[in-house]
Amino acid sequence: MAARHNPHTMEHRLLKAVATGDTNLLEQVLGSQSSATAEQGEESCLRGVTAEGSTALHIAASCGYLELVKMVCAQDISLIKASNNMLDTPLICAARAGHRDVADYLMGCAMDEQEDLRARNLDGETAMHEAVRNGHLPVLQGLMSRDGGLAAVVDENGVSPLYLAVASNRADMVKVLIGESSDGVSYSGPDGQTALHAAVYVSREISECLQRWKETLAREVDGYGRTALHYAALTKNLGLVKLLLADSSLAFVPDNEGLYPVHIAAIAGNVNVVCMFMKICLNYDELFDNKRRNILHCAVEHGRVQVVWHICRSPKFVRMMNARDGEGNTPLHLAVNHGRTMIFSFLMMDARVNLNIMNNEGLTPLDVAFSKIHSDYTFSSFTNTSIITCLTLCEASGSPWHHARNLSDKWCSEGKKEPGSYANVSQSILYISVFIVVGSLAAACTPPGGYITEGNDAGRPVFGGRTGFWIFVIANSMSFYLSTTTIFLFVFARLTRHRRFYLILSAALAFGAVLSMVTAFATVVGLTLDPANSWDESILIWLVSNLAFPICLRVAMQLWMSKHRWQDISKVVAQAILLIYVVRALIITMQSLVKSVLPGRQEPCSWHGCVVQGDAVVYYPT
Repeated sequence: MAARHNPHTMEHRLLKAVATGDTNLLEQVLGSQSSATAEQGEESCLRGVTAEGSTALHIAASCGYLELVKMVCAQDISLIKASNNMLDTPLICAARAGHRDVADYLMGCAMDEQEDLRARNLDGETAMHEAVRNGHLPVLQGLMSRDGGLAAVVDENGVSPLYLAVASNRADMVKVLIGESSDGVSYSGPDGQTALHAAVYVSREISECLQRWKETLAREVDGYGRTALHYAALTKNLGLVKLLLADSSLAFVPDNEGLYPVHIAAIAGNVNVVCMFMKICLNYDELFDNKRRNILHCAVEHGRVQVVWHICRSPKFVRMMNARDGEGNTPLHLAVNHGRTMIFSFLMMDARVNLNIMNNEGLTPLDVAFSKIHSDYTFSSFTNTSIITCLTLCEASGSPWHHARNLSDKWCSEGKKEPGSYANVSQSILYISVFIVVGSLAAACTPPGGYITEGNDAGRPVFGGRTGFWIFVIANSMSFYLSTTTIFLFVFARLTRHRRFYLILSAALAFGAVLSMVTAFATVVGLTLDPANSWDESILIWLVSNLAFPICLRVAMQLWMSKHRWQDISKVVAQAILLIYVVRALIITMQSLVKSVLPGRQEPCSWHGCVVQGDAVVYYPT
């Protein structure tokens, strides 16, 4: 490999002449230098190079100065073979810049045409590679007319000019390369791909052109054992799939992982392509990859809901519903293991699905769900909880083999050492639940506005006829009942092995209790500050004064960050949000107090049937 940098030996005037296209200055430099060289026997100034190893001919060719190129070549024709530090010849530089006239002249001056035209740079690329990559069609046409063998030269990564033209979506260049005299044109690409592999991604027109040019190209496989049909199955272009399926045997060619094109279509979620393959691959249930997965296994594992829905609603796919892969997992096992709730719902609605099949580890889908809920401390546990509930209600059972094998090992070890994250989260939820219970009881005993104790209205709240009061009562009752249930669940969790299950269930109930408390608080604030009962302003007040929201946010962050390193950041964020909400709530409260104690004003109070007259509050029964 040539050195990256060379000593700069090019004369400044020469560099200025070839860089700016000044023919007069170049004549002066060459004239004075030739006379001095003849008298003293010194080396020609054209032998000087820049720090990148480029000669004057490299620079003039890159800039497209044809007259300067002719003058330099007339002075020293051997510079055509010179290469810089990147092993670029002047012809490669001209082709990269797209100067057709300069490239034609340099090709005409080549002393050894095959050697000079097929010179390769440090990346193993020729002038044709550079012309195609940079989209210079005239240069490509000139190179093909001079030496068609350039199309057979590949670079160090095995990439041919044809592959570059296809990848660049240049149909005009493709037609030039695969013209009449194209027997020796290479179609190879990286990792053993062909130009057709790239064509299925960019253009149907180019794909058809390549198919007509070489019909056997569709059977070529890349380094992964995949044909162009495998890659066409990833796209949603049905036309390309139909074009390649002219040879139906291609649908039965697996790659190195055993994946057939129909597997690839299922993994990509292309329902229409899957249906097209089903019409050809009538033994679709016998097409397994190296892990013995059928198309339903692949669709479930990658979360392709539409493909699963199409398979579940068709009676002809019954043979795949309970098929076991190499690890003994059915599609239902995979749906539970990966937490695909939508796919799990589709499979559960199908009566053909067996809920109690064991895999090679002796696990039924219910066992898999319990295994995940014992090891997962993130919000995905809510999904596992719902899956367990659904399976239990559908009378799914666990595996006796699994229970007998793991009873003494797994569960006993969990009973001896309680996870720290479980203790922290459960303690936070328990404190919140107790706080909500106390607050709900206090709110129920002292409703906003108190009670009227005179006449027929004895015992009725001041604003008892308003809708807001009933919203407050319902929300406050819900927060009390939910938080009380949460406390009992924590007590019951101490007596059972499934602590994780009850933790997640209690967290969901506590979340509902917090929301109910927020609703009750927003209702009270709205009735206090909004005598006209304009709920638009009440909603705004609720948005800026719900102090319970930061509490809920903190619990959520604790659940989410329990396995990550960002717990400190989550605490800081939660505390900052809590502080902001407290300050804003205090400001709103102070504003309401100032308005209520101003003397000499009469305005409706926050409660039904009362007005403020000066500093006194007068109640009127209604």
